[in-house]
Amino acid sequence: MLNTLPAQPSARQPRAIVKVAGVIVPAWVRWEVSNNTYYQADTFRVIFAANALPPETDANWLSDQKEAVVEIFAGFPADPMSYSETDLDSLIYGQIDDVEYDPVGTTVTVTGRDLTAVFIDTKALVQYQNFTSSQIAEKLATSHGLTVSGPTTNTPAGTFYAYDHVLQMEERSEWDLLTYLAQSEGYLCYVRGKTLHFEPRPTEPGDPYEIRWSVDEDGLPAANVQDLKLSRSMTVAKGVTVLVRSWHSRQAKDFTAYYPTKGKTIQPGNASPHGSRQVYVIRRGGLTQEAATDLAQKTHREITQHEMNLWAILPADNILTQTAMLRLTGTGTKFDQDYYLDAITRSMSVQNGYLMTVSAKNHNPETVPAL
Repeated sequence: MLNTLPAQPSARQPRAIVKVAGVIVPAWVRWEVSNNTYYQADTFRVIFAANALPPETDANWLSDQKEAVVEIFAGFPADPMSYSETDLDSLIYGQIDDVEYDPVGTTVTVTGRDLTAVFIDTKALVQYQNFTSSQIAEKLATSHGLTVSGPTTNTPAGTFYAYDHVLQMEERSEWDLLTYLAQSEGYLCYVRGKTLHFEPRPTEPGDPYEIRWSVDEDGLPAANVQDLKLSRSMTVAKGVTVLVRSWHSRQAKDFTAYYPTKGKTIQPGNASPHGSRQVYVIRRGGLTQEAATDLAQKTHREITQHEMNLWAILPADNILTQTAMLRLTGTGTKFDQDYYLDAITRSMSVQNGYLMTVSAKNHNPETVPAL
């Protein structure tokens, strides 16, 4: 496991540093960083006490920033009374979108996104048909001063969207292009710090991060969380079939793909007087039989992952990342299983300390076939 259980009572002394435009700005009273799902920007929000800001970084200085980057560091330094950013972990590096000044409440709030924003806010003016996906990722990253992480791909991008008229529409962003290519390659696409990650999905999950629920002999519950909520979508639990239809003009053929495979035995419980499994139909031009089947499988996975849902608040650490699996144990219900993380929001304040809120999802292995 990533975390150590059972959790032992201990005094925690988390610390944080907030930098704006490369300058450490004290007097923050609360901040939060949300790490979202892949293909989306991570976000931040910092609230400063305006009357406690030093003159060189006061409310006027913050309101005068026309373009600035925020970096938030947090962690558990060996010496909580004397530390620097090198003793902490960088949770986000991103640009400010808005500065809000509340003279009545005497606060200044800055909000923004990580550097995914530079791709979201820039229109893709070139289609790059003759470049591979990895070449396009490198070109776009370099144009914004970022590095790129990931292996070389070989298929020209034009192969993916030659027949996809949606992609040829104007006013699409560079991020639309990158995420489209990543999904076509079966890759993940996200930004961490100053690096664009364009790389394959992990084939094997690492050690899970466990949320453990238990009830003692007196019926008193205990867990390494402050709050926990679980839900199950009964619509998805009935079962899902994805149907992909595609006309390939070059081959002059109409391809059809099902997932699960057409004629596959319906899972027990799906034959219900209240409705059978849901059928999702996708029509996309230019796909081969193999590509249509692959799209059906990927779409099926995306839909069914919304069946089992978990939400929790727990003491924050810097161990849990979006690439980890979250494991719930001890409730004695069907909710005891592994989950894919959907979002992690870490926050720190004088009142509540260092907390994180997590949401996660997955299908129930007894409901749908594994991919």
